[in-house]
Amino acid sequence: MGWPLIVHSTFVTPDRAVAELADAPGTELSTPCCGFDAVSVPSAVGLEALVLAGRRDVGNPPCLVVPDEVAVFLVRPGSADDLLRLAGVSVESGPGGRLMLPPAGGARWDTPPWRIREEAPCQLDDSTGFAACVTDAFRLLGIADTQ
Repeated sequence: MGWPLIVHSTFVTPDRAVAELADAPGTELSTPCCGFDAVSVPSAVGLEALVLAGRRDVGNPPCLVVPDEVAVFLVRPGSADDLLRLAGVSVESGPGGRLMLPPAGGARWDTPPWRIREEAPCQLDDSTGFAACVTDAFRLLGIADTQ
């Protein structure tokens, strides 16, 4: 993806990150949220939002699932502010934000941020269409959706 990689608190090259993960599989690997906003929602909401996005043909943003029942979606940088009004949603963005990358903490890609057959990064959409899917997912699951 071309993202800067951080092992523990040190920026490393991709080759160094691979070596660190091979030496210690539990190594914490992350990247700053410079090329995207990372939107975290409860996993049930995230999975329902993905289904709704597919039905509405608004595109499925890359999605990372972490074991503590959280789904993390990647959208175009600076576009996730409208989702902050929803309870249970957090957004990491900009160089100060961090995204833990698989396999750190047991995370895995549900929808990877690359086109599998082309081995190329996908283009990130803004959160406009997907925000409606997240809002509707909260409602369908009977979860209060505003702070």
